[in-house]
Amino acid sequence: MDNVKGNAAAFKSPEGKATYLAAYDAALKLWPVPYEEIDIQTPFGTTHVVVSGPKEAPPLVLLHGYMATSAMWSPNMIDFCRDHRVYAIDTMGQPSKSVPSEPVRSVADYVAWLTATLDGLHVRRIALAGMSFGGWLALNYAVAAPERVQKLVLLSAGGFLPIARQFSLRGMLMVFFPTRFSVNSFMHWAGFTDGPGQSDALPVLNLMYFGMKHFRMPPDTLRVAAGPLSDDQLRGLSVPVLFLMGENEVLYDAATALARARRLISDFQGELVPHCRHDMCFSQHRLVDARVLEFLERTQNVRTTRQDVLLSGLRA
Repeated sequence: MDNVKGNAAAFKSPEGKATYLAAYDAALKLWPVPYEEIDIQTPFGTTHVVVSGPKEAPPLVLLHGYMATSAMWSPNMIDFCRDHRVYAIDTMGQPSKSVPSEPVRSVADYVAWLTATLDGLHVRRIALAGMSFGGWLALNYAVAAPERVQKLVLLSAGGFLPIARQFSLRGMLMVFFPTRFSVNSFMHWAGFTDGPGQSDALPVLNLMYFGMKHFRMPPDTLRVAAGPLSDDQLRGLSVPVLFLMGENEVLYDAATALARARRLISDFQGELVPHCRHDMCFSQHRLVDARVLEFLERTQNVRTTRQDVLLSGLRA
């Protein structure tokens, strides 16, 4: 279902809205498996969800990176859909096909929004995966609603350290002055135009540019920052966690973040993915997919005590 009748105020102009939705549909053409698009009503607006995979399979919910939309998951979908019913959710308040009616103003609002979305999808306990800002959302959701999360996958995720100053400054320049140059410059620096996943990333980068140019983010939502969670919040996590970071991550220091997570989270696995920065889900998606599926398919929760290791190849 195409959410094209939504609140026009979410976009700066009808022409901008049409341009953005055309770019969204073009990016979604990379989706390599059958899918359906559905819209879920929530107190914060209409949430757009791309759904794939066997209907009776266990649910896997995906939360995308900042402004990247559900289209960013195209490289991962063949693997993720093999044994899971996958729900890729467009985050409310960001450029996407989700249409805000009430601003998301806080972490608590994000938790309420995601709970309403999951209720509308009729899924109770889920495996929850998030990338970057979506990882921060997923981490906060697992802390606030552990009864809804069976396993938690964090990919290049925020929430463990303050975001690097250079990342913040470059990101602000891109968001507040969205030109082809500012967007491409940030993405190149973050790694998205250097690796073998370049062809998959380009339609998503194009979509992000049009989103920043034409979508009107609610100011209250724009002010919700992905700050680090407290020690007590991380110690309180009661679900198994997999945390993957690129070895050359630019969000913050990957080794320090992994060390903090390992020290505080009881059921934890954390690893560095080689030859990537913030582009892990694209350029190293085969490694990422294999590790995520291995984690999701575990039959027992076993606390990992080994040191962080550098992935050197696919795992069986």
